[in-house]
This record gives sequence, structure tokens and C-alpha cells, in this order.
Amino acid sequence: MIDLKNSLDIVLALITLAAIIYRISYIESVIYKEIDRVADDINKHLHKMQIDAAIHKSDYAIRKEWQDYVARDLKNMIKNKFSRLNFHIIDVQRHLEKNNGFTIRSQPVADPDDDKDG
Repeated sequence: MIDLKNSLDIVLALITLAAIIYRISYIESVIYKEIDRVADDINKHLHKMQIDAAIHKSDYAIRKEWQDYVARDLKNMIKNKFSRLNFHIIDVQRHLEKNNGFTIRSQPVADPDDDKDG
């Protein structure tokens, strides 16, 4: 009887050990599947963020270029207005000097934005 009890204990211990090993391997496979799923999700989000960053970068470049064009056009418009006003001031000064003998104390100031690069 003692041999049967010891044999039964050994068999039950081996079955229990096999069940524990099976359960641990099952949990391990579930953990690895979850890690793979999370890695795929992270890769998808990272890819989406890279696309969003590229779109933002190109949008920023387009807006900056547009603002440069607008600023340059406004500067040219202001420069043209100043040049026309300066011309009219000089014309009025010459007219006053010629017809009335009126002497102007100072001459109109040259355009401070008159640079060589346009």
C-alpha cells in the first residue's frame, strides 16, 4: 500500500507540475501577444505623429513664404507712397520758391528704406 500511495503522490505531483508549466507558458504567450499588440499600436501612433509633423512643417513653410510675400508687398506699397509724397513735397517747394520767393528751410529727407537690394 505504501508503494501505491507514494506512486500516486509522485504521479499527482508530476501532473500538477505539468499543469503549472502549461499555465505559465499560456500566461507567457498572452503577455507576448499583448506586448506585440501594444508595440503595433505605438508604431501606428508614431507613424501618425510623423505624418502630422510633416504636414505641419509644410504648412508652416507655406505660411511663412506667404507672409514674406505680403510683408514685401506692403513694404513696396509704403515705399511707393512715400516716394510719391516726397515728389509732391519737392514739387510744392519748387513752386513756392519760383512764384512767391518762399525759401524752404530744409529739404525733404531721403527714403530711409531706400536700400540697394530692393
